[in-house]
Amino acid sequence: MSNFSNFKKDCHRVNLKLSRSKLQFQTFGNVSQRIDKDYYVIKPSGANLEKIKFNKYPVVEIITGKVVDGNLNPSTDTPTHSEIYKMSEKIKGITHAHSKYATAWSQSLRNIPAIGTTHADYWAKSIPITKKLSKNKIKKNYEKNIGISIVEIFKKDFNLEDCPGVLVANHAGFCWGSSAEQSFLNFERLEFIAELAYRSFMINNDISVSKHLIAKHFYRKNGKKSYYGQKK
Repeated sequence: MSNFSNFKKDCHRVNLKLSRSKLQFQTFGNVSQRIDKDYYVIKPSGANLEKIKFNKYPVVEIITGKVVDGNLNPSTDTPTHSEIYKMSEKIKGITHAHSKYATAWSQSLRNIPAIGTTHADYWAKSIPITKKLSKNKIKKNYEKNIGISIVEIFKKDFNLEDCPGVLVANHAGFCWGSSAEQSFLNFERLEFIAELAYRSFMINNDISVSKHLIAKHFYRKNGKKSYYGQKK
């Protein structure tokens, strides 16, 4: 195993960023940072981030869920993060928070429809929501089953490349990206889109939008044929 110091430091930085933002309510949120194909760093459970040192952060093995470094308990959402990381090695960071509008959509058991170009800059279709968990899945391996319910979304109608985050039924949102920082930025976008959609439906509850407009905005910014921004 390699030195974890830089990964822990980066994970702590983004967790602090989340805790100081308006996305997180009290300690209801966490960020993780992938180290390599086997390990990631995650926020310690219930920790006061203003007081702990980054080197205390736990390192978790993705397959087994075991803590292999660090002396603090990992977030209770660790099994969910592990299931998300198993989806793709391209997922390098995950952010979870109980932001106001994304959580409202989650608690309402509604996906967020793609009704405008701001949404379409980051999600190719609606922002999906998981199915509700059964009593047995809540009572046993609850957090792992949340992760599995997220994975199930991508076995049907959604592609991972087109969807950087989802809503969990009755719960809140999870976003991911090419780093912990990018997952946080995607969560900011999720919350902004969730608020825009809520306010839009308050003005007009019969909104229609061209699927061609949604596709145009998504693919001009994403994918191999994107032309947004500067050439690298």
